[in-house]
Amino acid sequence: MIRRRLHRLGALAVTTAMVLGACGGDSDTASPGGTTTAAEEAQPASVERLRLAGGDFGYPSPFGYVRGPGWLRAGYTFDTLLWEDSTGEPIPWLAREWEVSDDAKEWRFTIHEGVTFTDGTPLTVDDVVFSFEYLMSGPGAQTQAFGVRSVGVVDEVVADGGDVVIRLKQPFAPFVEDIAQTVHIIPRHIWEGVADPARFRDPTALVGSGPYKLESLNEAEGTYLYVANEDFHLGVPYVKRIELVPAQDELQALQRGELDAAGLSEEGVPEEVLKPFETSDQYGVISDPGNWNLALHFNLEKGFPYSEVKFRQAIAYAVDRKDMVDRILLGRGVPGSLGALAPEHPMAAEGLPAYEHDVEEARRLLDEIGIRDADGDGTRELPDGSPFRQELQTSTRFSPKSAELIKEYLRDVGIEVDIRSLDRAAADAAAQEGNFTMALVGYGGLMGDPEALSTRFSSTARGGGFSRARGYANPEYDALAKSQLTTLDEEERKAQVVEMQEILARDLPVISLYVPDRTMIYRKGGFTNWYFTPGCSPCGATGNKHMLVTGRKVGFGKEAD
Repeated sequence: MIRRRLHRLGALAVTTAMVLGACGGDSDTASPGGTTTAAEEAQPASVERLRLAGGDFGYPSPFGYVRGPGWLRAGYTFDTLLWEDSTGEPIPWLAREWEVSDDAKEWRFTIHEGVTFTDGTPLTVDDVVFSFEYLMSGPGAQTQAFGVRSVGVVDEVVADGGDVVIRLKQPFAPFVEDIAQTVHIIPRHIWEGVADPARFRDPTALVGSGPYKLESLNEAEGTYLYVANEDFHLGVPYVKRIELVPAQDELQALQRGELDAAGLSEEGVPEEVLKPFETSDQYGVISDPGNWNLALHFNLEKGFPYSEVKFRQAIAYAVDRKDMVDRILLGRGVPGSLGALAPEHPMAAEGLPAYEHDVEEARRLLDEIGIRDADGDGTRELPDGSPFRQELQTSTRFSPKSAELIKEYLRDVGIEVDIRSLDRAAADAAAQEGNFTMALVGYGGLMGDPEALSTRFSSTARGGGFSRARGYANPEYDALAKSQLTTLDEEERKAQVVEMQEILARDLPVISLYVPDRTMIYRKGGFTNWYFTPGCSPCGATGNKHMLVTGRKVGFGKEAD
C-alpha cells in the first residue's frame, strides 16, 4: 500500500489552503517566496518530452492498475482531492481549500470551479460523492484499489453547495494520506453503469480530470504515452509529453539517449559505474534515504517451526544483514529496522533488538526447539527425525544474490535451502495467497504513515496484499494498532507506534533485511527540478505528477493574492 509522510493533523484543523492562477508552463516562474531558484532559472520555459522507464503495471484506470507505480500512472489522468509536493505536505489539487472540524470527524473540501473531464463533461461535487460511494459500497469496494480499506472509516459523504463534506465514524489520523490524497475521483456518467471495474477497459475508463491523457498503451511491452491535458484546471502542464518506455537497464538506456532520467537499481550499482555520472557535466544526481525494503516473510499459518518465535529469532541471528548491505547494496543503504518502519522514519523506535549476526546463538536456539543435527552429517532434522530442508521463495525482480546469500547463511547453521524463483506477478500472488513457508518480499511505504503497520501486521485489519504477515496474531499489538489510528496527539501516537515496533522486533513475523538508498540520475539541459517525495515510495524521483505539471519543487507557478 502506498503510505506518505506524517502530517500534524492539528495544524490542519484551522488552516485553509488555496491556489489561484496557473501552474508551470506560464512564463512567470517565481517561487512561492517570490524569488527564482538557480535550478528554475536553468530550466527551459517548458519541456516538450520526457522519456522515462516503463514497465507493465496494469491498465491505468482507477481500478485496473498493479502496485504503487500503476496507481501513480492512473493519477496522471485522474485527480485526488489533495496532493503533495517535495515537502510532503498536502497542497490543493482538485480541492482549492479545505478544513477539518475540531473533533477531526468532519472534513470539508471546496472544489475548484470550471473543472472538466477530458470528454468535456463538467466535474461536479456529485462526481466526488459518487466516487466515494462507489468505493465504499459499490462495485469498487470489491477491488484492490488503494483507498478501499481506508474508506471503511467514512460514515457518509454529502454535497453542500460547492463543497463536499466527508463525515467519519471516528477520527482517523492518516486521513490526508490514505483518503484525501489517494482516492481517485471518477466521472459518474461513465462509472455508474460499470459492475466490474477491474475488467472495464473501454476507452471511457480513462476519462478523468487529471493533467494528462493516455494517448497509447502497450501493456505487454510496458509502454505508455501520455500527452498534456490542455484544459487541466490548474493550467497547461509544464511537461507536454511523457513517454514510458521499456528499459532493461535504465543506466545504459540513459547513456544511449533513450531515457532522460533513470533510477538506480534497488539492489546496488558498483562505484565505478556510478562515478562517471557523478563527475559528468551532462548528468545530475540526487539521492535520498530509502523507503523500500527487501524483507524475509515467514508464513506462521504453516505451523511448526514457522509459528515458533525462537525459530524466527534463530533465522534473524543467522542472516548477516550488514553483509547483505555491503555485498548487494555495495554500501548504499542500511539494514532494515526489525520494527518494520524505515530507519529514518520520524516514529522509528530506538534501541530495538538488532539480532547482530551470531551463528552460535542461531544454532543454540534451533537446538532448543528440537531442530538438531542428530546424525552429525552437518544438516539438521526435525524433532521427529525427518530431514529439515527449507524452501525459500523469491522473485526474478530481485537480485539472485539475496536468495543465494540467505542460502549461504542458513547452511552455516545447518539448514539446507532450496530456492524457488518466480516472476513478479506469480511471486506477488503466492505471497498474497500464503503459498510459501519463507519468502523474500519487496515493498515500499516504510517512510509513510505508520498505519501501514496495522495493515501488514494486525490480525483484524483488512487488506495488506502481498506484504501482509501471514498468520501473525498478537492481541496486544492489535489493540495498539487500533488505538493509534484514532490518536490525534502526535507524541501520544508515537508512543503507541514505538510499542508496536517493540512487539514486532520481539515476535519477528517479518525480518526487514535491507533498505537501499534512493538515487536517480538525470540528463541536464532539460527538466532539472527532480525530487523524491517524502514517504511516497512509488513516486521515486520521477513519479510525482506535481513536478511534471508545475515544473517546480514547491508550490505553483503563481501565488494566490
